[in-house]
Amino acid sequence: MPTIRPATDADADADAVIDIIDGCYREYDGCVLLVDEEEPALKAPASAFAEIGGAFWVAETETDGIIGTIAVAPADAPGYARIHKLYVAKKARGRGLGAKLCVLAEEMALGFGADRMVLFTDARFTEAQRLYERLGYHRLPGAQKRADASHSVEYFYSKSLK
Repeated sequence: MPTIRPATDADADADAVIDIIDGCYREYDGCVLLVDEEEPALKAPASAFAEIGGAFWVAETETDGIIGTIAVAPADAPGYARIHKLYVAKKARGRGLGAKLCVLAEEMALGFGADRMVLFTDARFTEAQRLYERLGYHRLPGAQKRADASHSVEYFYSKSLK
């Protein structure tokens, strides 16, 4: 099993965090990662999430380097936290890493007083949707269209943590 540790801003300096997310985006037609324009927080993930009261982690192995990411932060509503940036390299999927990262985020959310977890996921990310549903997340009705270069349509998921 990989080691999971807090991300550092140096992970982005080495492009490791950006590379893992970009690799996941490239699996889907029309899905592009524009760091400077749309995801500047990825240039300093530890600092960006610390500034909003959250945390960012990476999963890594000695041979492959960073193979997964996840972040969590308080959401806009009291008692809510939000999962961000759950990405697992294709070669590392199917071994429980995504679930382990989600549990870590849920534990952190409980630690800062959240009793409900929320997340948005691109409609194209069907593997992630299956993971969330296995972990007890419920997709809520409707979808959100984003004004991004990928023309994303996102689904909203929620889970009670208590």
